[in-house]
Amino acid sequence: MSMYRLHFPIRVPDDMLVELGKFTGTFWSDSFAQEPFVIEAIRNDIKPAPPAPQQPVEASEAGCQWKQVLLPEGTRLRASFGRQPYFATVVGVEIKYDGHAVSPSCFANLYGSGNRNAWKTVWLRLPGSNEWLLADVCRSARKAALARLHGDGVQADSQRSPAPGSGRSARRRKRRAAKQISGNP
Repeated sequence: MSMYRLHFPIRVPDDMLVELGKFTGTFWSDSFAQEPFVIEAIRNDIKPAPPAPQQPVEASEAGCQWKQVLLPEGTRLRASFGRQPYFATVVGVEIKYDGHAVSPSCFANLYGSGNRNAWKTVWLRLPGSNEWLLADVCRSARKAALARLHGDGVQADSQRSPAPGSGRSARRRKRRAAKQISGNP
């Protein structure tokens, strides 16, 4: 900032001065009274106030059920073809792309050969999150959560006759792999 205070006249259209006068309660021709408001407006335009913090997303019971995974209303879906992404949004109980309701498979195959697995090609961003997650990862996490809810699958496995490659050591390997994927030690 310089030590000198320079004054330069700036032309302001008369209708803008009248509007500013009404807004501030000063007379439109009193340039000394309007000067601080003009300076404040310029400073605010140059350095706008920081955005208001995001409000928590209101819980909604609406959403699209995709097999085991519930996509809450507001979930964004992303897929791409030829390195060009395209997006859809869950609105109510439907996935909407370009104003049309589509299934996850239809969305994944909008472009290209038409035989892509939606679980492997669609990415999801849930409401309130900035992270994109592969749909298959969400499905695996949901399956793991259900397995934990129902006793980690140990009771169900112990009641069946063991298949080759199953048993206690196979279950341990699966648990270790699931922990590695989820980042838990």
